[in-house]
Parts: sequence; structure tokens; C-alpha cells
Amino acid sequence: MTSIRTNRRGSHSGPRQWFPKQPPLPRPVRVLLVAAATLLAVVLLAALVFFLTGGRWFVVQTPSMGETAPVGTLILTTPTNGQVAVGDIITFRPPSSPTEIYTHRVIQISADGAISTRGDINGATDPWQLATTDIIGHAAVVLPMAGWFVKAVPIVTIGTLLVWLVTSLFRSPTTRSALRIAGVSLVVSVAAYILRPLIGLVVLSTTADTTGADATVVSTGILPIRVQAVGGNHTDLVAGQVGTLTVPSLLDTSQYHLASALNLSLIGWIILIAVCAVPLLWTLIVGLPSDAENGAA
Repeated sequence: MTSIRTNRRGSHSGPRQWFPKQPPLPRPVRVLLVAAATLLAVVLLAALVFFLTGGRWFVVQTPSMGETAPVGTLILTTPTNGQVAVGDIITFRPPSSPTEIYTHRVIQISADGAISTRGDINGATDPWQLATTDIIGHAAVVLPMAGWFVKAVPIVTIGTLLVWLVTSLFRSPTTRSALRIAGVSLVVSVAAYILRPLIGLVVLSTTADTTGADATVVSTGILPIRVQAVGGNHTDLVAGQVGTLTVPSLLDTSQYHLASALNLSLIGWIILIAVCAVPLLWTLIVGLPSDAENGAA
């Protein structure tokens, strides 16, 4: 039901506005929204065409492909049409475990056409031989780090929509914009906390004797790190890189401890700080709308 107000002369003043009138968005925001919508439309159209032509995409979950395709890499595959060569990176379902999906390199093709594969940093060949029917596709495009962004899309999208809806309840444009900037920043932080894409470390193998231990490790995060063996040496790693650490002695506790920390150059630190400061820079450069822009709403 529409509520109608009447003045003393009996004329109608029109429907009551139950929600505050929204002021027009600042021009930089409108330009950004149009650009984002256009980019999204292009990406969705390209993805549809890619899928219809047999393309598939996968996100690397384990470090077996080393620096070629570290954890968080987005793999785009295209049909092989039966054409596979040694050295190709392929995505497949092993015959012994058809519900699982692997992306490894072809290392041998036997005379009968059986295909052997192995991860670049794995010490042994995979315990199966593939037929062409097991292959999903050839890795046509390998995009390191892009998979992390794909995995973050659902979290960031849902979180941003919730922030937008909740902040729409505030009448003040200044308050509304400030809360949206803070809310979206929080959403991105939550996504980073859940996915943990920045720093990661996996111990591949350990050999130990009475004099100490050697640990082989691989970095699984986006950023370069320095891994320190407490009481031993250190190694600097980038995403997917393998390193070896030596611990001199295990006689006291029979255990060893590893510690990792960011290992950025000066330029790297500047870029990282600039990315973290994006909300602040947006506020300083673009600014917040004034409450006066709400007019007589």
C-alpha cells in the first residue's frame, strides 16, 4: 500500500519515499564500474567460447610441477585429438583413480602408445600408463598465481554484495562510502586468510642420521620467502622452487624446526605496501562523497 500525505489545502504531496534518495555516483566510480562490467562481459564470453570448443580449466593444488606450474596456477587445456609428444604437459585422469585429476609432463611414449608421466619435481615416474582416452587435454596456457584469484572470486563476490546491501541502509553518503571501502577491504582480507596464497611451504622429503638431517622443501606461496633451519642453513625460494636445508645435529631432541619469512627486494616491499594501501589511496585521491550531495532527499 502506498502512503499518501495531504497538506492543509487537501492536495496530495505524492507518494512517501520509504528509502532515501541515492545521490549519483562520482564520475571515477562510474567509469570504474563500466570498465569492470565490460571486462567481466568479455571474460564470460571468452570463457563460454573456450568451453564450447572443448577447453577446460583447472587450478593446481599440489607442488609436483615445480616452478613450471606452482600451487595456485591456472591451467587452460585444449583437446589433444590424439596428438601427444614427450615433453608435453597434459591434464588427465589416471586409470587407477578416475575420479582424480593430475597435470604432469609426458616423459615417455612406448611403442604400443602407452604414455608415462611425471611431475617435474617428483623423484619417480607416475605408477600408471595412460591411454589417449585418459587425457582431458593439453596444457595450452599456464598462468601462475591466476588460480588463486579464481578461487577467491566466490568469496569476494558474495562478501562484496553483502557489504553493499548492508551499507545501503545508511542515509549518509559519506558514512555509506566509508563503510563500503572498509567492508570490501575486510572481505579481501578474509579471502586471503581462508586461502592463504601469499606464503606456503611443503617438506618433500627428509633424510636423517646421527649427525643431522637434510630437508628438501618447496615454496607453495605467491611471494618469495627465506626458509631457515633453526641451527642450520637457510635457502631463498620463489613459487614452486625446491631447496635443501641442513640441520647439523639432532642429538638433543631428534627434531628439527623450520621457519619461513618474506624475502622481498626494496621494490617488492614498495609494491606490497602500495597494494595494501589501495583503500587509503582511493580515499585520498577519489575521496568520499559529501553529505551535502544527498540534497533534500
